[in-house]
Amino acid sequence: MVKVKWYGINALAIRHDRGMFMIDPYVSRDRENLVVPAEQERYLTDRPDFVLMTHSHWDHLADMPWFIGKTDTILYASKTACCIMRSVGVPEKNLRELSFGEELQLPGGVKVTALESRHMGVMPEDNFYTGPQDPALFRDRPAWRCGEVFAFRIELEGLVLLDTGSANLHKPSMAGQTCDYLICGISRWKEGFPELITENLTFRRFIPVHHDEFTKPLSEFRLRDDLIRLKEVLPDLPVMELPVLQWTELPDLNGEEKNG
Repeated sequence: MVKVKWYGINALAIRHDRGMFMIDPYVSRDRENLVVPAEQERYLTDRPDFVLMTHSHWDHLADMPWFIGKTDTILYASKTACCIMRSVGVPEKNLRELSFGEELQLPGGVKVTALESRHMGVMPEDNFYTGPQDPALFRDRPAWRCGEVFAFRIELEGLVLLDTGSANLHKPSMAGQTCDYLICGISRWKEGFPELITENLTFRRFIPVHHDEFTKPLSEFRLRDDLIRLKEVLPDLPVMELPVLQWTELPDLNGEEKNG
């Protein structure tokens, strides 16, 4: 049995028969403060076997130094993300730097393929870090550069999940990918995005994420109109919406047709 809990943005916990892991676990969500200790303590209560990070923007990565300090978990992330973590004092033993196309056999029998992806929009050339930086930089949101972007193909308990952290894809890496559940970031998606997903990916269920007002705390959780707009363009999209902060079972979809 596979269950998923959504914390808003692309923050997810995935529980299965042999363990639990997380993706992009950021919960601080405050307009003024980058991290909020009370929110971290309230919501990041599990001890995952490992954490996957799609990219290193603040709204994905900024709670990880505290979370690693609490749980001693392993973070699988980009070169840029690992540079940021080293800069703020995260031990090397907790970091695993990913490369595009890498296949990982992880605890609990979970297989992960780290696919090259893209953030929404054109990213600047100074989008990356190649070495440690002054830790004081990371008190401010702009210092949390996007870095290399991953989508994760995750195989566990007979299911295939594909998680993207942003409303974009890298077609050479993603074209022809198939999965049971597409967990797809749709934050402020732009023209051409609906065709990008329907023409390049094959899936049975579409789980939208990153379509909430993410500078509001989870106690004031509110969705934006990103999914409403997407359904207007793709009325037959097989959507499965996740309630926030609740464990939701992902049914076995064997025998069901995939889109396309």
